[in-house]
Amino acid sequence: MDWVLDGPVPWLAADSLDNNSDVYRRSRSMKLALIFFSILTSLSLWFTRQETPPVICRGEPLPIALLPGPKMTSVALPLRFGGTRQFPRPPINSFPSQNAFRLVIKNRDEFNDFWKRLTAQVPPDQVPPPLEIDFSKEMIVVAAMGQRPTSGYWTIIDGACEVNGQVEVFVSNVDGGSCGQLQVVTYPADAVRLPQTDLAVVFRETQISCTQWQNQLMHLLRGDG
Repeated sequence: MDWVLDGPVPWLAADSLDNNSDVYRRSRSMKLALIFFSILTSLSLWFTRQETPPVICRGEPLPIALLPGPKMTSVALPLRFGGTRQFPRPPINSFPSQNAFRLVIKNRDEFNDFWKRLTAQVPPDQVPPPLEIDFSKEMIVVAAMGQRPTSGYWTIIDGACEVNGQVEVFVSNVDGGSCGQLQVVTYPADAVRLPQTDLAVVFRETQISCTQWQNQLMHLLRGDG
């Protein structure tokens, strides 16, 4: 059917045109909003997938060895680039410091100074002699978490990689305090031996929640990873 308008358009027809125009503008705005939201959602999902890529050593994985100390029976923890290690153990599984720090020790003088700080609260007649380390071949890397209000916290050095002219040391920090742990102040720390080098050392940190840590331990105890 063809519409023929003869004479001026009635006011009702004008309102109808204005309403149609408003509807069109609102519809167009809604479509643009939906497109924008779709783009944002896609980008969000893409970045979420990119946030936790698997850690790959694109250079040379370095061997990690614990410091000399008492043998302990515990679950073997997997290292990032192959192999396993034991849980942090005495004498350096705790360090009396209010604040977190990372430290690279490359010679005997530096280690003696560190040992004095480590044993500062030990009665003088009970201070053990510093450990024997061959600093011509090895260096020591220390990670200390600082003071924590409960047990259940861990800081664990679980990977080292020489790449792009530097040594990258990987540290996993476990926030286990929310899992109903003992209400006692702790000072979690860890120390390992790495091959001696003149290259710069860079620390790469990973935070692990209480739930993630419990799940990992369950897998290890079951022997399935």
